[in-house]
Amino acid sequence: MKYRGEIDGLRTLAVVPVILFHAGIAPFGGGFVGVDVFFVISGYLISTIIIDELDEGRFSILRFYERRARRILPALFFVMLVSAPFAWFWLMPRDLKDFAESLTAVTFFVSNFLFWLEAGYFETTAELKPLLHTWSLAVEEQYYIIFPVLMMILVPFGKRAVLIALLVLFFISLALSQWGIYNRPSATFFLLPARGWELLVGVFAAMYLRKNPEFTRTPLAELLSIAGLLLIAVPIFLYTDETPFPGAYALPATIGTGFVILFARGGTLAKKLLAARPMVAIGLVSYSAYLWHQPVFAFFKHRFGSGLFEHYVFALIALSLLLATFSYWVVERPFRRTATLRTLSLSMAACFVMVAGAATMFLTTVHENYKAVPSYQWALENASPELINYLERRDVRRDCDTEIAELGLQYCRFGAPDQEPTIVMWGDSLSGALLHGMHEVALQNGIAGMAFVADGCPPVPGLRNTVLSTCTAETHEAVMDQIRQLTKLETVLMTGNLSVAMDAGNVLFDGAPTSPELVRDRIRQAVEGFHKMGAKTVLVEQGPIYDAPVAEHEIQRIRSDHDASQVIARAHQLASVKPTRGLADVVDEYIETVDFYCDAADCPSIDSDGNMVIFDRNHVTKNYSVKLASLIFDRLGLTK
Repeated sequence: MKYRGEIDGLRTLAVVPVILFHAGIAPFGGGFVGVDVFFVISGYLISTIIIDELDEGRFSILRFYERRARRILPALFFVMLVSAPFAWFWLMPRDLKDFAESLTAVTFFVSNFLFWLEAGYFETTAELKPLLHTWSLAVEEQYYIIFPVLMMILVPFGKRAVLIALLVLFFISLALSQWGIYNRPSATFFLLPARGWELLVGVFAAMYLRKNPEFTRTPLAELLSIAGLLLIAVPIFLYTDETPFPGAYALPATIGTGFVILFARGGTLAKKLLAARPMVAIGLVSYSAYLWHQPVFAFFKHRFGSGLFEHYVFALIALSLLLATFSYWVVERPFRRTATLRTLSLSMAACFVMVAGAATMFLTTVHENYKAVPSYQWALENASPELINYLERRDVRRDCDTEIAELGLQYCRFGAPDQEPTIVMWGDSLSGALLHGMHEVALQNGIAGMAFVADGCPPVPGLRNTVLSTCTAETHEAVMDQIRQLTKLETVLMTGNLSVAMDAGNVLFDGAPTSPELVRDRIRQAVEGFHKMGAKTVLVEQGPIYDAPVAEHEIQRIRSDHDASQVIARAHQLASVKPTRGLADVVDEYIETVDFYCDAADCPSIDSDGNMVIFDRNHVTKNYSVKLASLIFDRLGLTK
């Protein structure tokens, strides 16, 4: 295959926005589309080789996977092995366990499944996962397990059959991707079925160029090649992490990449721009740069804190590029060009053993003697027991014993064990965090209640959270059925992330996008139903949502001795709860909480006595759940 310098320039256009996006540099809010550019490039390059060799009758599946191993494994194993010591010394046990699991998943190219399954309320923030970015490598390698075999099956039937079959797969995958961004966004983002069409764009480009190898520079070619660059560039600056993705939103970048591959040839302006020496130089190390940047960013945040990250971000980007350059010349290039198959095999086997050993040691230590983890030993000497417990997510809330797993619902009694329940608390994980306090205060006042908790599922009948397959209309109907069975019910207490429920892209009602009007109408219907049961409805206002998990931020702050505790301006919190306050006239009583969480100016994550108010981003600690429950009972006149 003839070398094309502009393809390396295109790799630069892919990797630099990804790095800048992960660095949090504002203009590059859509920099994640660089991954989609990589997918198309990969589909083009690899399918060109496969198609050429199949047509010439010399394709070997073993030789194909040898080339993939030379390209992918040496640098990947190198980054994992260098990362392991930093993980051991800088990560807390819970994060070390996650890292060890990701080491295993990356080694077998299933990390996309791991990170998809890990998506949840109490998981480490994505930016703190050192190997999160490897999901895209897993998607590619899973694709290349299937694609060569598929082509070997299809080629004997002729080129027309190949094209028709690939087009069918393309449109199925694209349709699934478009459906998935609104119904299963996490799976759609991470898994191959909804991403395969992007690699197929590159395949179609390869098929076109094989049939039309000659190129003539024309005004149309100039226009389409520049249009391709613009289709890549514009989403980088227009998209944000709130953009439903991939689906149709990935079409501009992928089609634009296809245009560049097809028409940025000859003497076109686009080719000259992409083939410029700086673009090619970065493109050559783009794979290693992609591998290095996330561990560099994540480990810095773990050790020195997210607050310091923005002060050193450009130095960390430079460090990533320096490491990438070293990896390219010392690891990537030798293994791709000069290493014998025996050297490759023995080296990768040794790396596999070392990675497996590190993962096993980390997991064994965490499970059998987590206090031996260096960062935990440091925390024992420098942090409070409360902070350590919340860092490890141990005993962070009171959970219910009864669970309906398929509905994501747990329920239980709280308060006085010898009384009939007169109060119900219904909500999402915010109510789960409050349950400890509700139990303690209800017990003190001789009151019994029932709690219904569905994480990620705000208490609005008919609401469906497409990120969680367990949060559906059936979840809410199951709660309503349980509530109807309570014969002495007086009060239904609802609490949840209702502001998000009013405008989040992943919230639907009967297939329709959410809106404040829909939420208002559904809550009104619920209130009417509770009135028929002789019960009043009380809505508790949600608390602040901090940028970073508070416990993690605090340990980083203590460790670095630089960062301040997180605060949110009172004015900001008032603005965030304004949509929820619009529901005050629908319910019988609305309990405001801004004065509970905030002083005259700010809403601190750590109180004046040094105690955490919130332990992650928005869930109250056990201590503050008691204080919030006391406020609620006082407002309802239920205290003795």
